[in-house]
Amino acid sequence: MTSPLLSVLDLVPLLSGQGSTQAIQDSVALAQHVEALGYTRYWLAEHHSMQSLVSSAPELLIAALSQRTTTLRLGAGGIMLPNHSPLKVAERFRTLEALAPGRIDLGLGRAPGTDGRTALALRRSRQALEADDFESQLAELLAFGSVPDREFPAGHPFAPIIAAPYDQPLPPLWLLSSSGHGAGVAAEIGGGLAFAAHINPDLNLAAQAARHYRAAFKPSSQFPQPQVIVAQSVIVAETDKEAERLSLPLGLMFLRLLRGESAPFASPEEAAAYPYSAAELAQIENMRRSGRFVAGSPQTVKARLDHVLELTGADELMIGSTIYDLNDRKRSYEWLSELYPQREGRSAAD
Repeated sequence: MTSPLLSVLDLVPLLSGQGSTQAIQDSVALAQHVEALGYTRYWLAEHHSMQSLVSSAPELLIAALSQRTTTLRLGAGGIMLPNHSPLKVAERFRTLEALAPGRIDLGLGRAPGTDGRTALALRRSRQALEADDFESQLAELLAFGSVPDREFPAGHPFAPIIAAPYDQPLPPLWLLSSSGHGAGVAAEIGGGLAFAAHINPDLNLAAQAARHYRAAFKPSSQFPQPQVIVAQSVIVAETDKEAERLSLPLGLMFLRLLRGESAPFASPEEAAAYPYSAAELAQIENMRRSGRFVAGSPQTVKARLDHVLELTGADELMIGSTIYDLNDRKRSYEWLSELYPQREGRSAAD
């Protein structure tokens, strides 16, 4: 089996006992570390109203990282398009393309990335909150981005509008999917498909989405061939026992999210001391068994990821290693690069 491309999905955890400045500095350090390891992309997710994450403005983080890296592709995984004006998204990502030419990706999602109340604050009206208009928003974005054959028709009220800087292309578009719906949209526009197996660990659904996408794919200037990313939440350590210890805070974070609670990302010691009920422990174990997150030794993790690759035929694995200690986080990505060696000079087109 040829080694897949490896990339990073960073949630920018806000650690218990630390502040957001340190969280951002840690992400910069991690990006530089994985760049040296040969990773392909570094994406940042959009999440709102969470004390545990510092990723409410991925565009700003991408801009910062663009000045501190040289080879990594940087992107949003993703921008939740219903939260934003398509014109503003086009302007921001054309500006990012000017900052780091040829190194920007634009991943697009349709979920709010938050709870209903916060989504209402973002979208400003009940009508906008309840609208199911992702495809029309996407069409506007493509038109503002001057994507060939996707421009506004003559006479459209937005046709005279310039999404500046006009001399920069809209970065490659990736459609995020956790239900399979985005596969058809990605195929239609000639974009990439990124399946969020860390949100929906149903690998049969991921495989079905990938097959549908490849069968329906229409080549574009940015994607002559279909490209599939599968995202997974993975923690690698020297032993299964150590990986399980490092995964305790992630399990607690997921548990709190299910209960609508928000708190900084706990240390392994804080997570171990948390007074779990029997039902809560069962919930966390179910997340682990389902593959919502994978924690183990290199051999344990490789068995799971090889299964993902076999089922989906993914070209690329995008890994989120949300670990409390930065050194442990770095080491987890080192283990992965040893499991799946990255060729020097390799690109997403290989």
